[in-house]
Amino acid sequence: MKKIAYVTLMVLALAAAAQAADRTVDQTRSLAADGRVEISNISGEVRVIGWSGDEVNISGRLEDGVEDLDISSAGDRLRIEVDLEYRTRNNGSAYLTIKMPATADLEVETVSADITVDGVTGEISLESVSGQIEVSGESGSLEAVSVSGNVRATSTSGRSELGSVSGNVIVGHATGRLDAEVVSGDIEIEAGLLDSLVAESVSGRIFCAAQPTESGRFDLETMSGTVELVVASDVDADFGIETYSGSIRSDLGPEPVRTDRYGPGKELRFRSGAGGARISVESFSGSVRLRTN
Repeated sequence: MKKIAYVTLMVLALAAAAQAADRTVDQTRSLAADGRVEISNISGEVRVIGWSGDEVNISGRLEDGVEDLDISSAGDRLRIEVDLEYRTRNNGSAYLTIKMPATADLEVETVSADITVDGVTGEISLESVSGQIEVSGESGSLEAVSVSGNVRATSTSGRSELGSVSGNVIVGHATGRLDAEVVSGDIEIEAGLLDSLVAESVSGRIFCAAQPTESGRFDLETMSGTVELVVASDVDADFGIETYSGSIRSDLGPEPVRTDRYGPGKELRFRSGAGGARISVESFSGSVRLRTN
Protein backbone atom coordinates (compact mmCIF):
# COMPACT_ATOMS: atom_id res chain seq x y z
CA MET A 1 0.00 0.00 0.00
CA LYS A 2 2.83 2.41 0.81
CA LYS A 3 4.39 1.73 -2.58
CA ILE A 4 1.09 2.43 -4.37
CA ALA A 5 0.64 5.66 -2.43
CA TYR A 6 4.19 6.72 -3.25
CA VAL A 7 3.72 6.03 -6.98
CA THR A 8 0.42 7.93 -6.93
CA LEU A 9 2.05 10.96 -5.32
CA MET A 10 4.88 10.85 -7.85
CA VAL A 11 2.43 10.76 -10.79
CA LEU A 12 0.45 13.68 -9.35
CA ALA A 13 3.64 15.64 -8.76
CA LEU A 14 4.88 15.06 -12.30
CA ALA A 15 1.50 16.06 -13.73
CA ALA A 16 1.46 19.23 -11.65
CA ALA A 17 5.00 20.06 -12.72
CA ALA A 18 4.14 19.56 -16.39
CA GLN A 19 1.06 21.74 -16.05
CA ALA A 20 3.06 24.41 -14.26
CA ALA A 21 5.60 24.42 -17.09
CA ASP A 22 2.88 25.24 -19.61
CA ARG A 23 2.07 28.89 -20.24
CA THR A 24 -1.12 30.48 -21.49
CA VAL A 25 -1.31 33.34 -23.96
CA ASP A 26 -4.13 35.81 -24.63
CA GLN A 27 -3.24 38.86 -26.71
CA THR A 28 -5.07 41.15 -29.13
CA ARG A 29 -3.74 43.16 -32.06
CA SER A 30 -5.51 45.54 -34.45
CA LEU A 31 -5.78 44.55 -38.13
CA ALA A 32 -7.66 46.01 -41.08
CA ALA A 33 -10.37 43.94 -42.73
CA ASP A 34 -8.20 43.62 -45.86
CA GLY A 35 -5.03 42.81 -43.92
CA ARG A 36 -3.00 39.62 -43.81
CA VAL A 37 -2.23 37.16 -41.01
CA GLU A 38 0.82 34.86 -41.19
CA ILE A 39 1.23 32.02 -38.69
CA SER A 40 4.17 29.65 -38.19
CA ASN A 41 4.12 26.72 -35.75
CA ILE A 42 6.05 23.46 -35.61
CA SER A 43 4.10 21.12 -33.34
CA GLY A 44 0.67 21.24 -31.71
CA GLU A 45 -2.33 22.90 -33.34
CA VAL A 46 -3.36 26.07 -35.13
CA ARG A 47 -7.07 26.87 -35.12
CA VAL A 48 -8.24 29.95 -37.04
CA ILE A 49 -11.73 31.46 -36.87
CA GLY A 50 -12.99 34.32 -39.00
CA TRP A 51 -15.07 36.98 -37.25
CA SER A 52 -16.47 40.46 -37.93
CA GLY A 53 -14.06 42.39 -35.69
CA ASP A 54 -11.17 44.58 -36.86
CA GLU A 55 -8.65 42.91 -34.60
CA VAL A 56 -6.85 39.62 -34.10
CA ASN A 57 -7.10 37.69 -30.85
CA ILE A 58 -4.37 35.13 -30.12
CA SER A 59 -5.03 32.69 -27.32
CA GLY A 60 -3.77 29.26 -26.38
CA ARG A 61 -1.23 27.20 -24.52
CA LEU A 62 2.55 26.99 -24.87
CA GLU A 63 4.16 23.81 -23.61
CA ASP A 64 7.59 23.41 -22.08
CA GLY A 65 10.16 23.74 -24.85
CA VAL A 66 8.52 26.79 -26.41
CA GLU A 67 10.74 29.79 -25.81
CA ASP A 68 8.40 32.53 -26.94
CA LEU A 69 5.45 33.51 -29.10
CA ASP A 70 6.72 36.22 -31.41
CA ILE A 71 3.97 38.59 -32.60
CA SER A 72 5.02 41.36 -34.98
CA SER A 73 3.26 43.69 -37.39
CA ALA A 74 4.26 45.69 -40.43
CA GLY A 75 1.61 47.76 -42.16
CA ASP A 76 -1.47 45.59 -42.70
CA ARG A 77 0.47 42.36 -42.06
CA LEU A 78 0.49 40.54 -38.72
CA ARG A 79 2.93 37.67 -38.16
CA ILE A 80 2.62 35.11 -35.37
CA GLU A 81 5.56 32.74 -34.92
CA VAL A 82 6.28 30.06 -32.33
CA ASP A 83 9.95 30.06 -31.27
CA LEU A 84 11.31 26.88 -29.71
CA GLU A 85 14.16 26.67 -27.24
CA TYR A 86 17.35 25.60 -28.97
CA ARG A 87 17.88 22.64 -26.64
CA THR A 88 14.41 21.26 -27.40
CA ARG A 89 14.13 22.35 -31.01
CA ASN A 90 11.78 19.48 -31.92
CA ASN A 91 9.91 18.92 -28.64
CA GLY A 92 7.93 22.05 -27.81
CA SER A 93 4.27 22.27 -28.84
CA ALA A 94 1.95 25.25 -29.07
CA TYR A 95 -1.85 25.06 -29.24
CA LEU A 96 -3.16 28.31 -30.65
CA THR A 97 -6.61 29.72 -31.43
CA ILE A 98 -6.57 32.76 -33.71
CA LYS A 99 -9.65 34.91 -34.27
CA MET A 100 -9.17 37.27 -37.20
CA PRO A 101 -11.18 39.50 -39.57
CA ALA A 102 -13.03 37.12 -41.88
CA THR A 103 -12.14 39.05 -45.05
CA ALA A 104 -8.40 39.23 -44.35
CA ASP A 105 -5.88 36.94 -46.08
CA LEU A 106 -4.34 34.03 -44.20
CA GLU A 107 -1.10 32.04 -44.46
CA VAL A 108 -0.26 29.15 -42.11
CA GLU A 109 2.87 26.97 -42.14
CA THR A 110 3.47 24.03 -39.78
CA VAL A 111 5.57 20.89 -39.50
CA SER A 112 3.45 18.42 -37.51
CA ALA A 113 0.86 20.80 -36.09
CA ASP A 114 -2.71 20.35 -37.32
CA ILE A 115 -4.44 23.28 -39.04
CA THR A 116 -8.15 24.10 -38.79
CA VAL A 117 -9.71 27.12 -40.52
CA ASP A 118 -13.35 28.18 -40.33
CA GLY A 119 -15.12 31.22 -41.75
CA VAL A 120 -12.18 33.01 -43.42
CA THR A 121 -13.24 34.39 -46.81
CA GLY A 122 -9.99 36.03 -47.94
CA GLU A 123 -7.17 34.29 -49.76
CA ILE A 124 -5.94 31.26 -47.80
CA SER A 125 -2.60 29.43 -48.06
CA LEU A 126 -1.97 26.43 -45.78
CA GLU A 127 1.11 24.17 -45.72
CA SER A 128 2.08 21.31 -43.41
CA VAL A 129 4.53 18.43 -43.49
CA SER A 130 2.63 15.82 -41.48
CA GLY A 131 -0.22 17.75 -39.89
CA GLN A 132 -3.89 17.39 -40.80
CA ILE A 133 -5.54 20.32 -42.61
CA GLU A 134 -9.26 21.10 -42.38
CA VAL A 135 -10.99 24.12 -43.94
CA SER A 136 -14.66 25.06 -43.90
CA GLY A 137 -16.53 28.10 -45.15
CA GLU A 138 -16.39 30.10 -48.36
CA SER A 139 -13.05 31.36 -49.57
CA GLY A 140 -12.02 33.56 -52.45
CA SER A 141 -8.92 31.45 -53.08
CA LEU A 142 -7.68 28.40 -51.18
CA GLU A 143 -4.39 26.52 -51.40
CA ALA A 144 -3.86 23.67 -48.91
CA VAL A 145 -1.01 21.15 -49.10
CA SER A 146 0.24 18.49 -46.67
CA VAL A 147 2.94 15.93 -47.38
CA SER A 148 1.58 13.03 -45.32
CA GLY A 149 -1.46 14.50 -43.60
CA ASN A 150 -5.05 14.50 -44.86
CA VAL A 151 -6.52 17.64 -46.42
CA ARG A 152 -10.25 18.23 -45.96
CA ALA A 153 -12.28 21.14 -47.39
CA THR A 154 -16.00 21.72 -46.83
CA SER A 155 -18.40 24.33 -48.24
CA THR A 156 -15.72 26.17 -50.20
CA SER A 157 -16.21 28.36 -53.27
CA GLY A 158 -13.95 30.26 -55.64
CA ARG A 159 -10.74 28.46 -56.61
CA SER A 160 -9.39 25.64 -54.41
CA GLU A 161 -6.05 23.87 -54.90
CA LEU A 162 -5.62 20.88 -52.59
CA GLY A 163 -2.83 18.33 -52.45
CA SER A 164 -1.09 15.61 -50.48
CA VAL A 165 1.59 13.03 -51.21
CA SER A 166 0.48 10.10 -49.05
CA GLY A 167 -2.53 11.61 -47.30
CA ASN A 168 -6.10 11.81 -48.60
CA VAL A 169 -7.87 14.82 -50.10
CA ILE A 170 -11.53 15.01 -49.09
CA VAL A 171 -13.92 17.65 -50.43
CA GLY A 172 -17.55 18.24 -49.51
CA HIS A 173 -20.11 20.75 -50.85
CA ALA A 174 -17.66 22.68 -53.00
CA THR A 175 -18.49 25.01 -55.88
CA GLY A 176 -16.37 27.01 -58.32
CA ARG A 177 -13.00 25.67 -59.47
CA LEU A 178 -11.27 22.71 -57.83
CA ASP A 179 -7.82 21.15 -58.29
CA ALA A 180 -6.95 18.04 -56.25
CA GLU A 181 -3.67 16.12 -56.52
CA VAL A 182 -2.26 13.12 -54.63
CA VAL A 183 0.40 10.48 -55.14
CA SER A 184 -0.61 7.43 -53.10
CA GLY A 185 -3.51 8.92 -51.17
CA ASP A 186 -7.16 8.91 -52.23
CA ILE A 187 -9.31 11.74 -53.57
CA GLU A 188 -12.95 11.92 -52.46
CA ILE A 189 -15.11 14.71 -53.85
CA GLU A 190 -18.78 15.36 -53.20
CA ALA A 191 -19.55 18.74 -54.71
CA GLY A 192 -22.27 20.82 -56.29
CA LEU A 193 -21.85 22.70 -59.58
CA LEU A 194 -18.21 23.04 -60.60
CA ASP A 195 -16.86 25.30 -63.35
CA SER A 196 -13.64 23.31 -63.43
CA LEU A 197 -12.35 20.11 -61.85
CA VAL A 198 -8.86 18.62 -62.10
CA ALA A 199 -8.22 15.44 -60.07
CA GLU A 200 -4.89 13.65 -60.45
CA SER A 201 -3.51 10.56 -58.71
CA VAL A 202 -0.62 8.17 -59.24
CA SER A 203 -1.86 5.10 -57.36
CA GLY A 204 -4.67 6.42 -55.18
CA ARG A 205 -8.39 6.07 -55.81
CA ILE A 206 -10.43 8.94 -57.24
CA PHE A 207 -14.11 9.23 -56.34
CA CYS A 208 -16.10 12.21 -57.57
CA ALA A 209 -19.80 13.01 -57.33
CA ALA A 210 -20.33 16.42 -58.91
CA GLN A 211 -22.10 18.25 -61.71
CA PRO A 212 -20.36 20.44 -64.30
CA THR A 213 -21.73 23.86 -65.17
CA GLU A 214 -23.00 24.45 -68.71
CA SER A 215 -19.50 25.04 -70.05
CA GLY A 216 -17.63 23.25 -67.26
CA ARG A 217 -14.54 21.09 -67.72
CA PHE A 218 -13.68 17.93 -65.75
CA ASP A 219 -10.27 16.25 -66.09
CA LEU A 220 -9.64 13.11 -64.00
CA GLU A 221 -6.37 11.22 -64.43
CA THR A 222 -4.62 8.33 -62.67
CA MET A 223 -1.89 5.82 -63.38
CA SER A 224 -2.91 2.72 -61.43
CA GLY A 225 -5.73 3.93 -59.20
CA THR A 226 -9.42 3.41 -59.86
CA VAL A 227 -11.76 6.22 -60.92
CA GLU A 228 -15.44 6.42 -60.03
CA LEU A 229 -17.41 9.38 -61.37
CA VAL A 230 -21.05 10.02 -60.46
CA VAL A 231 -23.08 12.52 -62.52
CA ALA A 232 -26.75 13.31 -63.07
CA SER A 233 -28.51 11.01 -65.55
CA ASP A 234 -29.57 14.05 -67.63
CA VAL A 235 -26.16 15.75 -67.66
CA ASP A 236 -25.37 17.78 -70.79
CA ALA A 237 -21.77 16.87 -71.51
CA ASP A 238 -19.32 15.39 -74.00
CA PHE A 239 -17.46 12.41 -72.49
CA GLY A 240 -14.04 11.03 -73.35
CA ILE A 241 -12.87 8.03 -71.29
CA GLU A 242 -9.64 6.13 -71.98
CA THR A 243 -7.70 3.34 -70.31
CA TYR A 244 -4.78 1.24 -71.47
CA SER A 245 -5.17 -1.96 -69.46
CA GLY A 246 -8.04 -1.21 -67.10
CA SER A 247 -11.76 -1.72 -67.58
CA ILE A 248 -14.52 0.80 -68.39
CA ARG A 249 -18.09 0.47 -67.10
CA SER A 250 -20.67 3.16 -67.75
CA ASP A 251 -24.37 3.78 -67.08
CA LEU A 252 -24.38 6.21 -70.00
CA GLY A 253 -23.44 5.99 -73.67
CA PRO A 254 -22.52 2.99 -75.84
CA GLU A 255 -20.17 0.13 -75.03
CA PRO A 256 -16.44 0.90 -74.85
CA VAL A 257 -14.38 0.08 -77.96
CA ARG A 258 -10.77 -1.02 -78.39
CA THR A 259 -8.33 1.72 -79.36
CA ASP A 260 -5.93 -0.77 -80.96
CA ARG A 261 -6.78 -3.97 -82.80
CA TYR A 262 -4.02 -5.90 -81.04
CA GLY A 263 -3.65 -3.94 -77.81
CA PRO A 264 -5.65 -3.88 -74.57
CA GLY A 265 -6.58 -0.20 -74.76
CA LYS A 266 -10.23 0.87 -74.53
CA GLU A 267 -12.08 4.14 -74.97
CA LEU A 268 -15.60 5.47 -74.62
CA ARG A 269 -16.67 8.68 -76.34
CA PHE A 270 -20.20 10.01 -76.52
CA ARG A 271 -22.45 13.03 -76.02
CA SER A 272 -25.03 13.11 -73.24
CA GLY A 273 -28.01 15.41 -73.73
CA ALA A 274 -27.15 18.64 -75.55
CA GLY A 275 -23.44 18.44 -74.68
CA GLY A 276 -21.60 21.60 -73.72
CA ALA A 277 -19.59 20.56 -70.69
CA ARG A 278 -16.47 18.44 -71.32
CA ILE A 279 -15.59 15.45 -69.13
CA SER A 280 -12.31 13.59 -69.64
CA VAL A 281 -11.15 10.52 -67.70
CA GLU A 282 -7.79 8.83 -68.30
CA SER A 283 -6.28 5.79 -66.59
CA PHE A 284 -3.32 3.62 -67.47
CA SER A 285 -4.04 0.42 -65.54
CA GLY A 286 -6.87 1.34 -63.19
CA SER A 287 -10.55 0.70 -63.85
CA VAL A 288 -13.05 3.47 -64.62
CA ARG A 289 -16.67 3.48 -63.48
CA LEU A 290 -19.20 6.10 -64.65
CA ARG A 291 -22.42 6.07 -62.64
CA THR A 292 -25.58 8.17 -62.61
CA ASN A 293 -27.52 9.29 -59.54
